[in-house]
Amino acid sequence: MDRSTSRVDFANTLRGIAALCVLIAHYTYNFWTLRDAVASLAHAPVLPEHFAFPMYLRWLHETIPQFNWGAFGVAVFFLVSGFVIPFSLRNMTWQGFLVGRLFRIIPLYMAGFSITILSIWLVGRYFGVQWPFSISEVSILYLPGLREFFGMPSIDGIVWTLEIEIKFYLVCALGIALFRRGSIWVFAIPAALALGEFYMIRNGYGQIAVLPIPFLIFMFIGVVFHYLHVGALTAERSLFLSASLFFGFSILLGQAMPGLASMAWTYGFAVLVFAFAASFPQLFQRTRIGDFFADISYPLYVIHGVAGYAGLRVLIDLGVKAWLSLIIITAGATGLAWVLHVVVETPSHNLGKRLAAHLRLPIVSQLPGIEPVPASALPAAA
Repeated sequence: MDRSTSRVDFANTLRGIAALCVLIAHYTYNFWTLRDAVASLAHAPVLPEHFAFPMYLRWLHETIPQFNWGAFGVAVFFLVSGFVIPFSLRNMTWQGFLVGRLFRIIPLYMAGFSITILSIWLVGRYFGVQWPFSISEVSILYLPGLREFFGMPSIDGIVWTLEIEIKFYLVCALGIALFRRGSIWVFAIPAALALGEFYMIRNGYGQIAVLPIPFLIFMFIGVVFHYLHVGALTAERSLFLSASLFFGFSILLGQAMPGLASMAWTYGFAVLVFAFAASFPQLFQRTRIGDFFADISYPLYVIHGVAGYAGLRVLIDLGVKAWLSLIIITAGATGLAWVLHVVVETPSHNLGKRLAAHLRLPIVSQLPGIEPVPASALPAAA
């Protein structure tokens, strides 16, 4: 394996791990303990109390109560995005960057959202629950971010992370000149975001406006790792910036939504895991299993939630054992994610790259004194 390739493979491997962690959280904890919330998402009757939380699943979540599998997976996704997105900015105009991101995110999400809607319809037919949405509601929710303008809740429960990703892309597009130069002034962006949130909190802005900002600041920790990786920052400055960004994230998260303040412990652990993987990339080299889950990480993330809840609820109602229901639904979600990766994600991503290629800069930008990373070495998310 090429050494330069193995140095960035760790980020791709972490994507697959993150997706599995989110799935573990939803299928082995949320489904059994957050029964009202799950029933609301799947639009199915609440799971009766006589279906107890299996003891063989409890240890995953009660051994270290402060650790949240889902928050950990999301935090790793955010760090990976912060790390790999600057690679995409090196020789791209802001228009080309946004076109590439659009085709990377939207077509797959729309396909996955269709599966979510279908699963709600099917579980409603099974339990005799009336269809809960209007055509206009469903139409608006097909495009991530649009619901925020209408003050609508999400249907799938996961789109909020994609909306933060999209905001991060817009922020990066605005600062693309700084990213291309490897300027340390790029970290003035999260500082400005922090000041903006303090202003909005003091002036009574709602959670929809202020809650994404702490997570955007957190994503810049991934940018710090990128700058350290390419030699644009010293280790000392990287440590200072990472600590400052995490401190700001923790404070602002508690300010924006006090109920989420405890989540900072899990996000801090995600930073440690990412730092470990970046320090010892040879332990996170490419494998067939790792590549498979990295490839399907995005479609798996998009479709596993509501569809999985609906499937588990029906199987439990049919008398299928909990452990077998989990195996069936996990295998089904994994297989469906692979189909979406092949049929939707890969073609749309390739189309986006071809369209974005027409908007590239004539000369590939390169930081002075830094060896370029070959395209084949970039993580698949870039």
